[in-house]
Amino acid sequence: MDDFRKEAKEARNRLRKGFWTDIIVERRNIIENAIKNGQDVKSIQEYYKRKIENKIKDMYKGDQMTEEDILYKKVCNIMESQEVLLNPLSLLIDHNVYDKMSESAKQVYILKLSEQYIKMKQRYNSEHRRDFDIAY
Repeated sequence: MDDFRKEAKEARNRLRKGFWTDIIVERRNIIENAIKNGQDVKSIQEYYKRKIENKIKDMYKGDQMTEEDILYKKVCNIMESQEVLLNPLSLLIDHNVYDKMSESAKQVYILKLSEQYIKMKQRYNSEHRRDFDIAY
């Protein structure tokens, strides 16, 4: 019952803060501009469909996030930051594990982490891909 109340409270807060209204207004404005500029509206609708589906998935995972979900969130933060990073893997390393490893284990860890980073980056790009230009 506590989980249900917690989720209801979070939903109520999203409504109060205009979470869904902001997304709807943004989507409507972009679609209107696309129509004016003769762009394809279907790609915009698909983009917002993916965006909303991902937000809903994130909301309902809550405390049940897997290690992969946590890593993906970190990759999203890296991709969305405006900084140029020379070594993004350094932000993904779990130092509680990494610092206790032998040198050979560290190399294997970094190789696996780099493979995961590439996959997560591809996932991010596919989920956040825009087949349209936003002109306000």
